[in-house]
Amino acid sequence: MRIKAFLWLLLPLLLGSYATRIPTDAGIRFTPDIPEEVPGFADEKAERIHQFFKHANRAGYFNGTYLFFKNDSIVKGKVGFANFKTHDTLLPDDLFQLASVSKTITGTAIMTLYQEGRISLEDSVHLYLPEFKRHNLTLRHLLTHTSGLPDYFNFSDQYWPDKSRHMANGDIIGMLNKLHYTHFRKPGSIYDYCNTNFVLLSAVVESVSHMPFRSFVRKRIFEPAGMEYSHVNHFDSVPLDRYPLQGFEGGWRIIQDVPQNGTSGDKGVYSNTWEMFRFDRALRSPFLLHRAVRDEMYRPMVPTTSSGSYYAHGWRVTWINMRKWAYHNGWWKGFRTYFWRCLDDNRCFVVLTNNVAGRFMPTREMVALLED
Repeated sequence: MRIKAFLWLLLPLLLGSYATRIPTDAGIRFTPDIPEEVPGFADEKAERIHQFFKHANRAGYFNGTYLFFKNDSIVKGKVGFANFKTHDTLLPDDLFQLASVSKTITGTAIMTLYQEGRISLEDSVHLYLPEFKRHNLTLRHLLTHTSGLPDYFNFSDQYWPDKSRHMANGDIIGMLNKLHYTHFRKPGSIYDYCNTNFVLLSAVVESVSHMPFRSFVRKRIFEPAGMEYSHVNHFDSVPLDRYPLQGFEGGWRIIQDVPQNGTSGDKGVYSNTWEMFRFDRALRSPFLLHRAVRDEMYRPMVPTTSSGSYYAHGWRVTWINMRKWAYHNGWWKGFRTYFWRCLDDNRCFVVLTNNVAGRFMPTREMVALLED
């Protein structure tokens, strides 16, 4: 009953469309290239995956839910607690903060506007955000983390003394305008992963669409993909401590709300493994983006700090066993998240955790779980 009660809290925010509990065996019915019923993996392969996460839980670095898909087969599961203090067990349909996996949603939102001809990736950011004083940045600089902007996590506390209020995207722009020029690098000169980029992209979506970012994402991505319960958080409407699933650090300490939770684009999407699987399905058809636009979104643009990995447009890209993968990982306030999609064949996995104790999940080993 945990999610059902929470969804009633979200009614004013989500316009009444989230009033029922998510069925754990919900069939996919909206995206055109998904069968109504998805069979499970062979018993041996399914057990191998389940045992992998049980071992990770015993080793202290996994507590969460997971879903693996290949061709026409799927396996999903859960291990651990939604609340370590009450030992409230996880549900398969629990909604997790996606952290930086949210950037894949933001990137898709920008590419939707690009597909419609409402923006060009070479456009100046200043064209859409005239209050932003820097004129030498393009949308592509933001999408590929080559803007040279400083990360707002490194300066926002200095300019935001009221810790009881959330920052908004516009507040970050105001802070950037106050910084001395020495805080900025030359755009296009170097890859530097920076959350500020995607906060500004969220503001661009709002400027072009004349809609709040959360409303645009719901209307143009979540609803078409059949992601009924996914949403961009709005903690001023539903406080963080009212969410049924909390993020934990060190096993038992709940991560408290912070002013930076008010921004969007870089983080802030809540979803579950099943609905992120539906997002994967929608992105494999022209249902959201046409093939040429998707190819541009996944086009490697700049090498990252990880060997063999590149940043595209809201996605990381790498090759494993001669196959191209588009992916993103996330880490924010008690949550670690992993969303990996093979572009050369029909496989993906989603792993969501709500405890940042222990090491990160070994992503290459999780890719190997889908090998024959």
